[in-house]
Amino acid sequence: MTDDIALRARRRTRAIGVVASTVLLAITAGVTGLVVALNGQTGATATGQGGPGTAGPGALHVTTEPADPAPLSTAPSSTVAWTTVAGAGVPVSATAGPADSAGGRARGFARTPFGAVLAAAHISVRLSPQAGPAVFEPTLRDQVVGPDAAALADRVEDDYQQARAQLGLPHGEPAGRLYSTIRGYQVDVESIDRPTVRLLIEGPGASGGSVLVSLVSELQWVDGDWALVAPADGDWSTETSVVTDGAGFKRFADGG
Repeated sequence: MTDDIALRARRRTRAIGVVASTVLLAITAGVTGLVVALNGQTGATATGQGGPGTAGPGALHVTTEPADPAPLSTAPSSTVAWTTVAGAGVPVSATAGPADSAGGRARGFARTPFGAVLAAAHISVRLSPQAGPAVFEPTLRDQVVGPDAAALADRVEDDYQQARAQLGLPHGEPAGRLYSTIRGYQVDVESIDRPTVRLLIEGPGASGGSVLVSLVSELQWVDGDWALVAPADGDWSTETSVVTDGAGFKRFADGG
């Protein structure tokens, strides 16, 4: 029974967190998060919580496009270490953050482009149902901003309730785990306090092998730390795309 539940959980979370969140990362449609964590995807489309090939509530639909090179910072990605959040591999830095991971949260990022990259990765993955409400609820409350923050919170909650019911879990338990790793990033720093970050996320493909997904998110410097700006209508579908390769992304050192 336990093995069966784990198998079903993997199938339902098989694409890339929010981002949630995530990450992050498989990133669910409800996460920013990447987190956002993308709910399972098959080639050029992502499936929802209903299982492979099913576009359920909050399902994430992605389009295939080549990676578009963007201005990059000279961030010390070779010096990162790695941690696992809800199953997703996420980079950490002694200088760029997060400085505070108490209670499963991620806070205290440097006010630099690389600090914004790490904030995007950590906040988004913690907005996935797989992180559980003890993590995604305070993350939504304290680290997500913008006029669509409430809509994003509703999507994350709906995704969590659906996944929890399918897995037969009591409220409060994380809804399965993520199967993804953040592999690279791009940063647009036209505004020092509101950069745009594009994360390159690798996760398992629907028919074997792996798939690369790009997640675009905006960050805003608020009260001494980075916050994630919720996407329009709380929907990450227009901010994600399957990419053919990682060209144009600055890659993290292996180890995630």
